[in-house]
Amino acid sequence: MTGTIRSNLTFAAVWLLVFVAACTTQYGIRNVAPAGYGYNNAIAQSNDQQLLLNLVRLRYRDSVVFMDIRGVTTQHQFTFGLSAETLLPFERLGDGSVLALPNIQQSETPTISYVPLQGIEFSKSLLAPISSDTIVLLASSGWSIERLLTCCVERLGVLSNAPSASGPTPQRLPDNSEFRAAANILRQLQRDERVFVEHEPSEDGSRSDTFLVIDAETSASCERLRELLSAPSCTMRFRLMQRRSQMKEGQLVAQTRSVLGALYALSHAVSVPPEHEAAGLVTTSVIESEYTTSWRAFLGEQFRVQVSGSEPSDAYVKIAYRDHWFWIDDSDLEAKTTFNLMAFLLTLQSAAGNGMSPLLTLGAGG
Repeated sequence: MTGTIRSNLTFAAVWLLVFVAACTTQYGIRNVAPAGYGYNNAIAQSNDQQLLLNLVRLRYRDSVVFMDIRGVTTQHQFTFGLSAETLLPFERLGDGSVLALPNIQQSETPTISYVPLQGIEFSKSLLAPISSDTIVLLASSGWSIERLLTCCVERLGVLSNAPSASGPTPQRLPDNSEFRAAANILRQLQRDERVFVEHEPSEDGSRSDTFLVIDAETSASCERLRELLSAPSCTMRFRLMQRRSQMKEGQLVAQTRSVLGALYALSHAVSVPPEHEAAGLVTTSVIESEYTTSWRAFLGEQFRVQVSGSEPSDAYVKIAYRDHWFWIDDSDLEAKTTFNLMAFLLTLQSAAGNGMSPLLTLGAGG
């Protein structure tokens, strides 16, 4: 009987070693892809929820906080064991045999490191006007010029896109209908490759200026565009600038918002519960023009955040705040596109600003 037990245990041990070797060499390879995809989706969802949460906070004039995920590490642990159980037959108790049972356990312990984006450098980059280089990058990447103008530009020539919208919700809803009309025409011209953004060396060669170039001379919308912009012809060059002090006499200019200003502009289109309006938790803007009757109209119907008392089932991104759910509908492609544009702008700004607080490291599993 002793020999039988030793033989069984030896066989089981050899089998376990072979099995362990196979697992340790193949499990890691098989796990890379699904684990990577899972963390990718989780980080994307976290970033979207953070951006939406901050937009809602701005609507309520609450403090905003930006956190950047700087690292994700994970450890996989394998525990191997071997147990032996004696089988006792009913007829002859002395001829019992031993059954060897291998045992394998696997666990994963992820650790996520967060960095609060704050400090002087990041604050300056958030408050600084959006750079012309950023506009060039986005326009050259195929983003709609209409969307860029609506979100990121306060003034285009003689047309104003309401600088008051770059801060907390104003008491009066500004009318930017003419600005929106010009932006819509420029989008049509962009599709015909008649609008583009380009760098051009300055006269003294010390820097590069950025221009929004429009060629609408033979376009059906030429006269309407020239009328809106009070331009002498339908071939125009608007110099993109960040501050009014950069203006030159007789030059057509386009002045950009700050990133925080763009965030505020979008936050006005966050819907809120009627009881919150009645309680004075948010500012309700008075409508003064029949051409701009809502903040969603102000943004050219390109952004909207909905609200309800129950969790939505068809949301692209959603967050719970002040006992309500705020979300962007998954079928609202315009809102999703504008939301992603804002995410790109924030990424560019956070890369430019190096202000960071101490690292916050959290274990995300056991």
